[in-house]
Parts: sequence; C-alpha cells; structure tokens
Amino acid sequence: MGDEVGESNVNLKKEWSHADWMSQLPERLWDKPLCNLAIPGSHDTMTYCLDLTSPLLPSNPLVLKVLDCIIPCIIRPCFYKWSTTQMQGISTQLDIGIRYFDLRIAHKKCDAPDTLYFAHGVYTLLTVKQTLRDIAQWLNSHPKEVVILACSMFEGLDRDMHQDIILFLESLFGSKIFPWTSEDPTTLRTFWKLGCQVIISYSNSAASGHEELWPEIPYWWADQVDPRRVLSYLEKQKQCGRPAGFFVAGLNLTEDAQYIITHPCQSIKTLTLQNYHLLLDWVEKQGNDHKEHLKMDSSTVNDQNSEDWMSSLNQKLWNTPLCNLAIPGSHDAVSYCLDITSPLVRSESNSFRLVDGLFYCLTRPAIYRWATTQERDIVEQLKAGIRYFDLRIASRPQDLSDDLYFTHVIYTSSTVLETLENIAEWLDSHPKEVVILACSHFEGLTENNHETFIFTLKRIFGNKLCPCKGADLTLRGLWASGHQVLLSYDDQAALRHQELWPAIPYWWANQRTAKGVLMYLDWQKELGRPEGFFVSGLNLTAERLYIAMHPSESLRTLTLQNQAYLTDWLRQQHPGARSDSLNIIAGDFVGPVPFCPIVIALNDKLVQPGCTEPVL
Repeated sequence: MGDEVGESNVNLKKEWSHADWMSQLPERLWDKPLCNLAIPGSHDTMTYCLDLTSPLLPSNPLVLKVLDCIIPCIIRPCFYKWSTTQMQGISTQLDIGIRYFDLRIAHKKCDAPDTLYFAHGVYTLLTVKQTLRDIAQWLNSHPKEVVILACSMFEGLDRDMHQDIILFLESLFGSKIFPWTSEDPTTLRTFWKLGCQVIISYSNSAASGHEELWPEIPYWWADQVDPRRVLSYLEKQKQCGRPAGFFVAGLNLTEDAQYIITHPCQSIKTLTLQNYHLLLDWVEKQGNDHKEHLKMDSSTVNDQNSEDWMSSLNQKLWNTPLCNLAIPGSHDAVSYCLDITSPLVRSESNSFRLVDGLFYCLTRPAIYRWATTQERDIVEQLKAGIRYFDLRIASRPQDLSDDLYFTHVIYTSSTVLETLENIAEWLDSHPKEVVILACSHFEGLTENNHETFIFTLKRIFGNKLCPCKGADLTLRGLWASGHQVLLSYDDQAALRHQELWPAIPYWWANQRTAKGVLMYLDWQKELGRPEGFFVSGLNLTAERLYIAMHPSESLRTLTLQNQAYLTDWLRQQHPGARSDSLNIIAGDFVGPVPFCPIVIALNDKLVQPGCTEPVL
C-alpha cells in the first residue's frame, strides 16, 4: 500500500460506509491497479455455518477419524471451536467491507453431483450455489463494489463437477466477471466502465480453457499459533519482495493438535481476539509496505468503540434514571464456556437424564449447540457495550471444592469467582461505566452457601456496590458516589443485605421464531412497563422436539436467520418513562450480530427535537 492509499484511508469522512468503501475512495485512486490497493479479506470465509453432524472430510488424518468414531462428543465440539474462523454471514461480511473471500469447496460422497458445500474439517450447512447467489444479489445493489472470489481445495470433485460449477459461475455473474485474459487495466475506473465486479480465482487445472478464470492467488501463510511468529514470517516475506499482481498476507493464527489438547477452554476465536491488538498494530504500520489483502479470522471484530458508551452519552442524559435508558444486556451471559463433559444440572428431568446416559454422543453436541447463547467472553462483552448480565449460578454435584459455576443445561468451565474478578478488574479501568449483574437460579446452594457467596461478592466489588435504592438512580449520582455495580440477587437471602437488589423482571417470550417473540413483547408493551428496571428478552427458545427434528441447526443459526426481523423491530423502539418504553434489552450472540450499537443509539431519541420525554 503506497503513501497515497495510507493517507486517503486516514482522511475518509465520518459518514463513510464500509458497504461501499470502494466507490468512496478518493478519485486519485480510481486509476491505481487493484493489486496495489489494500483490500480486506476473510480467511475460511464460510466457516460461520459449519455442520457439526456432517462427515469428516476424507483428507483428515486417520487417527482423527478413529477418535471421531469413538468419542464424537469431544471431537465435534473441538472441531467447531477450532474450525470456526468467521462468525458473520456472507452478506454481513460484504457489508462490513470484506472484498476477498477464501472459498474452500468440497463434495460429499452421498450427495448429488451438483450439490457442493464449503468445508474446513467438516462441511458447511450452506451450499456453494446458494452462497454465490447471495453474493450476486448483494453486488446488484452495490454496482461499484468489486469482489475477489478465491475458489480452492475442491475435495471430492471430479472433472464433471468442476465443469458444472464453472458453468454456474459464468452463468450467474456473466458480464460482471473481469476475465484473466483482459488487456484492460485492473483499476476501479475500468471495472466501473465495463460493469465488471468479480474476479474469480480458480485453483485447479479444470480452469484451463476458461478465459474468465484467474489462476491461484499467492497466499503468505505462516502456519503458526504465536502471533509474533506470524508477524515475523510476514516481515521475512516482505524482505523477499511482493509478488507481481494480487497476493494475500494471512494474519490468521494456526493451532496444532498439541495446542488444542493443552488449551481445552480456548478456541480460534478467543485466541484471535486475545492477540488482535498485536496484529492490528502491525497492520496500522503497513502504510508504505504494499500489503494487499490483509486476511484475518473473526472478521466481525467490532470496529465501533462501545467500551465507554455510558461516559460518552449526551450530557442531558446524565440525570435521567437508569431505568429509563436503553441498556444492552446479555442472555445467559457465560454460556460461551460450557463444559460439555460436565453433568446435567439438577433441575433436568429424569427422562432426559436417561436419554443423555444412553445416547451421550448425540445429546452432548446437541446441548452444546442449543445451550450456547454467547460466543464472546465476559470482558469482550463488556468491551462491546453489554451492561446487563444474566448470571445463572449453581454448585456442581460431587465437586468437593467450594467453587460455584454458571449453568445452562450443563455447567461452565469457568468459575463464578474468576468471572466476577474479571468484571471487577475491567471496571477499575472504566470508572464511569455501570453494570447490572442479575444473579439467579442458585441450584444446589444452601443457606450457608448463599451467605458465603454474598460475602465474596462484597469482597470483590467493595465500594463499587450500589445499595438498593429507588428508581431515580442516575449516572451522575453513581459517578459522584463511585458506585458501579447494581447486584440483583433472586433469593430470599438478599433481604438481609442492603447492597443487594431484588430480582429484575424479565419479559421472556419462550418462542422459537422472531414473529412469536415480537408479538409477545408488543403485548407486554401494551400492558405497560414495570416500575424500575426490567428486561425485554430478544432471545429465541427452541423446544426439544424442534431440536430433535433439526439436527443440523443450532441456536446460533436460528438466531442469525431471525436477526433481520429482530433488528428491524429493535430500531423502532424507544427508552424513557412512557408505558410502552423499553429499558434493558437482552439478546443472544451479542458479538456476531450488530446488537449493542443499535440499543445504545436508542438513547439518542431522548434528546432529539420534539421528544416529549422529560430529560432532567
């Protein structure tokens, strides 16, 4: 990337849209070859929809196939954690600016020849043709954006299958394809003039004779789990000199079997986010080094800083009661670290315990898919803007320690103590942010356990705990007192402690579809909001019959399928004291979906001209 590109990226206007960033580049860049521009790409683009029930790819090591047959309840969750490199759908990746897509194509032996999937260890739920149609549809509404589709791997494809998918590509994109044999310069101005929007790289000899298809694009892959070694590798590649034409600098981390075994609570997502600052610092220094496609895992890392949104609120809202503000919340906040080998919680029925005992290898992957409501850890949720946390607490059977865990059908691997200490540490560095911790369930806790736990809460948060007060609690008042934690405790034990707040009402629809959830919430709004704090649950709930009948789905796929409807409804809501206002809004998968920014932005409606809400 040259000096001009670096400078232009710095000077882009605030209203610049990621979805149309190419068309909004300065005119002096329109005649630059695309291979000299910096282009964001996603590694293993389609892994956001891996099918945990699909067969392993034939190319997997034999020992892994054997282990998968013996202990699938362990192997399959590991596959999901370490093969899922992306969290957002293809259209969302396009919307946030991704223009290079790593598409690894494969065919299942049992399927029809014209049915192809993407793959990374296992196969995806979405087919290749459906995904390509989605890309084509997106391009129709963004006529000045250009994408590079890097098709590779092709596991299980014969020559006829190659010809079928190539003909499909040519038919689908038609004149939008910029041919490899074209003598025109590969600049944005040329693409716009010709109406071209797609470069297709096809890494197989079957591309021979098809002028539209480009050869394989070189990829700098470090094959390292340590980010410093990744960056060292890329620096060595830079010293050797960039290739002619397009090439990819891979910022993705690669774990080996030993690392996975020795880090059972980690995933490629947590590993990437833990090292994101190192990788990002390196990227920001590349202004003059001709880096082209900077390709990363977890392309959904939030580029909006919601970390200090409370302190950044309009000053007119500092005296508005917290129960009249819109506050983003996380449903089953700690389910990102469920321990698939742990017992079922005590409240599960005996019949389900019997099924789990007999068909453990089937029930445990299903539990993991449907009980996992969040993917980001507690600190990442705080950074994303979450300020209400649904914490379901229990003691673990046959656990001789005093440790408590979080639950959702099964227990978490992280303890309550370490999670709360992480929250307290984060609050130390964000003194104007306020959190609401809703502790509930308490399965297996005795009265002595409650008192010990409450003592621990007081020790961890100390003077940050806000005593239970009326509904007039404001940010200005909390800042003046140094209080940062409102602790809701859904048990009679709370009555003996002035620091603890009673249970906060939660509007739970218990519905599987967005339509059912929204009808329930609209009905509750008609009845009128409660006094004080309350939660509107935007989370979907699938009944067990549906789970059994849809083995390839998960709560995540269900949430993403319904997200557009939930988001449209959410944007139309408003906070405040009116009977139909909302307060805390809790959702699932608060990282992969654009949840927090939308909820936070609702507060702007309280200070807009014409607003009838009283702002003190």
